[in-house]
Amino acid sequence: MHIRNVVVAIGAVASVVAGLVVVGPAPSASAAPPSSGRFTAVAPVRAWSGSVGTTTVQVPLAGRNGIPASATAVALTATVAKPTASGTLAVSSQTVQYVTAGRSVSVGTNAVLSSGRVGVRLSAGKGTVSLDLAGWYGSGGASSYTPVAPRSVLRATVTTTPRKVSVTGGGVPANATAVVLQADVSRPAGSGSARFTPAGKDVSVAAISFTAGATIANTTTVTLAGGAFQTRVSAGKAVVNADVVGYWAPGAAGSSYVPTPGVRAATAALTTTNRAVRLTGTAGVPRNATAVVANAKVNGASTSSSVQVSGSLGASTLPTQVSATGRTLANAVVLPVSASGTVNARVLAGKATLSLDVSGYFTNGVGGSGTGVDVSWPQGPACTAVPTDQSFGVVGVNGSLANTTNPCLAQQLAWAKGSAGGTAQPKAQVYSLFTNPGAAKASVWPSSNTLPGGPTVSVPTQYTNGECTAQSGAQSTWKTTTACSYVYGYTRAYEAANTRGVTDPGQYRWWLDVETGLSYVSDTAQNRAALEGMIAALRASGVTSIGLYSTTSQFATIMGTVQTTSPIRPLPSWIALGTARLDQAQAACTGKPLTAGKIAMTQYVTAYGSGKIDRDWSCS
Repeated sequence: MHIRNVVVAIGAVASVVAGLVVVGPAPSASAAPPSSGRFTAVAPVRAWSGSVGTTTVQVPLAGRNGIPASATAVALTATVAKPTASGTLAVSSQTVQYVTAGRSVSVGTNAVLSSGRVGVRLSAGKGTVSLDLAGWYGSGGASSYTPVAPRSVLRATVTTTPRKVSVTGGGVPANATAVVLQADVSRPAGSGSARFTPAGKDVSVAAISFTAGATIANTTTVTLAGGAFQTRVSAGKAVVNADVVGYWAPGAAGSSYVPTPGVRAATAALTTTNRAVRLTGTAGVPRNATAVVANAKVNGASTSSSVQVSGSLGASTLPTQVSATGRTLANAVVLPVSASGTVNARVLAGKATLSLDVSGYFTNGVGGSGTGVDVSWPQGPACTAVPTDQSFGVVGVNGSLANTTNPCLAQQLAWAKGSAGGTAQPKAQVYSLFTNPGAAKASVWPSSNTLPGGPTVSVPTQYTNGECTAQSGAQSTWKTTTACSYVYGYTRAYEAANTRGVTDPGQYRWWLDVETGLSYVSDTAQNRAALEGMIAALRASGVTSIGLYSTTSQFATIMGTVQTTSPIRPLPSWIALGTARLDQAQAACTGKPLTAGKIAMTQYVTAYGSGKIDRDWSCS
């Protein structure tokens, strides 16, 4: 309902976080991962190379080199050669690597495309940046991702002659199209680069750039040919090590990738003892994510060693990244998360500081999106033009006004009941609009404590001695009293629970939508009386779970100061943010509630097809 939201017509689904457009009866939430995050491997290719400085260079990638115009993101390796100054490399506005003057460095990353392009810049100086493509993500992608326990597939001295490495078996199926490798080059005698390409395909693409005598690690996605890849170094020889940590295979049996803005998830001081670091439920990652993609930055090392960041399937024997005194390094990691949403991190010697910046996550679809969706009427061109990946759904019982019925109510309630679940929120919830136009402006204003065709209301005595009485003359001249405001609110909620088509209102959590886009009077005491009347009517109708939806500023404008004895005060809050991101909605859970109750949910408006949709985050 994002503060009087009307969702426009739904077009082609473009956002990777949106669900699917429903046509026909609302089904249960899809048990398949979102097709928009599927992956297609391509033959590795150097897509672009050029001089980059502190001004962002927009590099076109979609529509060429096997990347379709519809792609939403790409898997690539970015290499910086001959940097003139120390600083950082950013790709698609995310810092992906730390650069040391005069030293070449490579990093694997998943980069979001904007109009088919990625932006590339250095924070200082200039250097030659190369982008080597491994594949693309999008609705036309063929493969889904499955993490596996780290398994060594290569521990060997590699020369300039390609060395074939078979990877199938040990959890990787024969039809795997690509694998994710955690790899390193250990103390090479000279400088150069290690290259990983499909077996039989020898191209000059760098996966790891190395300097003589220095061990360097990287994570890379490599396309397979016949279940194998090959590796070689650009010059001389070096010990190259590689562990498989996951694979891509055709179909929807695995997980799909959802890119996110680069958000700092955690900064942890590491010792040689494993430390649990939480990555889900924060930084834009839902609690039901199967794996997280992050950029691991290592600095402040007390001694030269290495950092090991491991997921729920076990630790690789290879370092996530080296930890060298006086030097900051980064590496992309793809980490399956535990049931509690954590990964483990430690340094093999001394101490160091690790920062994890999330750039995406994987979801297998079984638990839906991990977020809720709230809908009302009008909701697109049809009652069923809503996402189907919701973990819970909230449906408005009213139409455009508080005294009208949502014509889509039955279909949308069925949709909400088919939610995937998996959060602390009930799968299906409802909300009703608060309104108080006052006696002079209301279409019908109460003149007694008895509702037309309904019950007699017991009004608290502090409200005009508990009596709503008839007034003489034209209604436009009537005085608004707190007792009649209470009865007016009671009437609106009684109708919502008993006449709008909600069967057994007590089975739902009810939210009362309080916002300045609806009618209210300037006297906040009158508005509080009307809201208390709504609460009383819902409780009399068997509702036991009630909450408040608004923003803190709008609620204060309408309700003023809520007394400690008011039934409004202990109710939980559902905080509206407007256009925002999931990580911002998660952070808002620790904000200011509307009253004394805890924040139970937050709402953010995000893209859905050619329009927008309201997504909701459960704060517990």
